[in-house]
Amino acid sequence: MNYPPIVILRSTLLATGLVLGGCGSVNITRTRETPAATAHPKQTQVNDLLTDVFVHCRELRMFRSDSGFMQLQIDVANDDFRQRDFAWRVDWLDGDGNLIESPMSVWKSCSIPAGGVATLTSVAPSTTGVDFRLQVRRSN
Repeated sequence: MNYPPIVILRSTLLATGLVLGGCGSVNITRTRETPAATAHPKQTQVNDLLTDVFVHCRELRMFRSDSGFMQLQIDVANDDFRQRDFAWRVDWLDGDGNLIESPMSVWKSCSIPAGGVATLTSVAPSTTGVDFRLQVRRSN
C-alpha cells in the first residue's frame, strides 16, 4: 500500500518525538533501602509543602555536626516528565521557637530535571538552632 508523503512524514515525526521525549529524563537508583538513622518524621509535612511545586520529599535528615551546629538535608525528587524549577529558603528556630536571624536565610533557586533528585542543605547559624521552617515558592 502506498501512503502519501505527508502521512509518512507525520508518522516519522511522531515516532521521533515519542522516542526523544523520554531522553530528557534522569534515571536514578538508590542503594539504601531503609531510611537513614538521621531521617526525621517531619518528612510528611515537607511533602505537603513540596506538592505545591510538583515535587516530593524522599527523605529528610537532621543531625548535629561535630561542631555542634544542626544540619538539614532534604532529598527532593521530581517524578514528572518535565523539569521543575522552584525557590526555597530555610529559617532556623531555637528551642523556644524563636527565629534565629541570619544573613544565610535567603531564597535559593533549585532546578530538578525530569526524573531527577536534588538535595537541599542548610546549616543552623548558631548552636542554639534546633528546628527549622522551610518555605517554598514556584519559579516561573
